[in-house]
Amino acid sequence: MEIPEIAALFGDLPDLETSRLLLRKLRPGDAEDMFEYASDPEVARDVTWDTHVSVESSRAFIDFVLRKYAEKKVSEWGVTLRDSGKLIGTCGFVYWRPEHGRAELGYALSRKYWGRGLMTEAVAAAMDFAFGKMKVHRLEARCVDSNAASEKVMIKSGMKYEGTMRDCVFEKGRFKTLKMYSILEGEYRK
Repeated sequence: MEIPEIAALFGDLPDLETSRLLLRKLRPGDAEDMFEYASDPEVARDVTWDTHVSVESSRAFIDFVLRKYAEKKVSEWGVTLRDSGKLIGTCGFVYWRPEHGRAELGYALSRKYWGRGLMTEAVAAAMDFAFGKMKVHRLEARCVDSNAASEKVMIKSGMKYEGTMRDCVFEKGRFKTLKMYSILEGEYRK
């Protein structure tokens, strides 16, 4: 199995284009747009990060991601609308274990854009990157068991339900039950 180097791929993270979106590196100027959706408790409810309380919270998150870019680590793209350039979310990789051919995908989207198929479109671009450039054999995604919209993205992306992990993470003062989905390279290629 050919094992790509993380630094080689993520050291110069390429833009990914879809019909409606551009997935690109986050930029310091994205803080206002990020705050617009990351300050929404409904968006932050089922993700690992806390609701952003100020534009400074969004700047701090962007700085964290910029450090990952600089250190050539696995990271996420900013999801922007092609027609306006507005940042509406993020999509990228939570982890990548090249030696096992396995990665996990994560994403968040502004509530203003829920229900339009935009995150499914972003996930499709990230999946192309994962199976093409990263050479993964298995791509995983997880969601809180009550997050039906995120689960729908996974299903529409061709992922298969593998099981429920009861109370497997402790976040935001409570245990959370997660649903696990995955897709294998051969399933993706069909």
